[in-house]
Amino acid sequence: MKRAGFSLVELVLAIVIIAISLMSIPMLIGESNKSNQYSLIQESVMAARTKLGNILTFSWDNNSTKINASGAYVDYIIVDTSGDDELNRTTANFREGHIQDIKRRHFDINTTLATPIGREDADFNDIDDFSGTSSQVALNGSGVKGDFDYLNSSDLNITTLVYFLDDTNTYQGVSAQNINFSFDINNKKATSTNIKMIEISVESAYSDDPFILRAFSSNIGANKKLHRESK
Repeated sequence: MKRAGFSLVELVLAIVIIAISLMSIPMLIGESNKSNQYSLIQESVMAARTKLGNILTFSWDNNSTKINASGAYVDYIIVDTSGDDELNRTTANFREGHIQDIKRRHFDINTTLATPIGREDADFNDIDDFSGTSSQVALNGSGVKGDFDYLNSSDLNITTLVYFLDDTNTYQGVSAQNINFSFDINNKKATSTNIKMIEISVESAYSDDPFILRAFSSNIGANKKLHRESK
């Protein structure tokens, strides 16, 4: 019995076809790696945004909310002598151009200064209390890895820093109708001002550079707390 074999031409064609097929494998691996990197970036953004949103729910300063003599919480706008004095009150407990109505937000009669950046006690009760804190989303309170759906849950570290930013502005024109405000995130101040910058940095072993997300909070008072009114 005679058995048909491969000719040289057929062998060459087979080798070429197999080589072309194998060439696509590195390309597929490369696209898969790009997809994973994009997913890691999305996770970093989501982790930073979640942390940032949580911090912004806190009071602007430790002195923003106090308990008065009757035991009720009172929200204050900080009267800060270290910031731009043109932003302070000029008459009684209102700023210039403010509507004097009991339901409107107003200053406390007493001068209240902002506290330095950092925690004043064991509780987290205002924005700058989170400055200098770090956390890892892969861990829970017991130090055991939690059940998170992060691809990079083994190494996703979040660091929070809070700064005061310069709030100085200049007025231009004969009637001072033009306001020139130069906002610069690098113009940090050691003393208190009317603007706080929250900076969230997310670092990972899978990324060369940390991902940074920033938000800003101004000294305009806190939201009025909901309460039930009885008739």
